[in-house]
Amino acid sequence: RIEQIAPPATLYDRPATKFVASFIGTMNLLQSRFVGRDGHRLRFTAGTLPLEAISETGQWPGEGEVRTIGVRPEDLLAAAEAAPGTAPARVNSIVFHGRTLRLHAELGQGMPVVIDAPRQAEGFQFSAGDVAHVSLRRGANCPMLPS
Repeated sequence: RIEQIAPPATLYDRPATKFVASFIGTMNLLQSRFVGRDGHRLRFTAGTLPLEAISETGQWPGEGEVRTIGVRPEDLLAAAEAAPGTAPARVNSIVFHGRTLRLHAELGQGMPVVIDAPRQAEGFQFSAGDVAHVSLRRGANCPMLPS
């Protein structure tokens, strides 16, 4: 069954379904609670992680409804220190991917999350077992996916 026909960049950036989202690259599928909107930008929280999603249809869920938000690993940032707009995540493992390091971590309530962080010449500040403070990259386009 065909789920979406579109150019590769559209399939990657704006998948129509969870299957398409995970078929083209890695995507975090985060169960998130709707907390408000600014125009077509929808605000959610995945545990304590603030997220923004896009509404392709101009429709949005009701206050408090839970939806799946797709977040690519490169759209998440990891910091050593807590700051407004971050959520703590326990780093389970780190995988070398050339120019990037892929962190496999867990947000509160056991929610798995994958983060692609740039590899730094002088080393990387996280090890397995550390707590990373995760935030959404400014300007990230995260699709709200059908349940």
